[in-house]
Amino acid sequence: MGITTASTTKLIDRLAAGGHVLRSAHPSDRRGLGIEVTEDTRHAARQTVGRTHACRFDAAARLTPQGREIVTRFLDDLAGTAEDQDAGPGNSPGQGTAPQ
Repeated sequence: MGITTASTTKLIDRLAAGGHVLRSAHPSDRRGLGIEVTEDTRHAARQTVGRTHACRFDAAARLTPQGREIVTRFLDDLAGTAEDQDAGPGNSPGQGTAPQ
């Protein structure tokens, strides 16, 4: 996730305080902890993600084949801008291919 150990601990502390995860002793490494999502949180997440995913799928399904091609090209180009920035200095956003 790209966050520090301290940030991870703080995040898990908040999730545990909110009743979203349970900590338990690691079964074979006494230095470690197991983290388990509570059943209520698992159920709520599945309901929310399931509805959200269905809405996204419906939106994609409404696109024409040509529209899907345009959106795919746009998202590929957008993802390429992040790769350009990761490559180092001299790369500016938007240096991908122009729409046709």
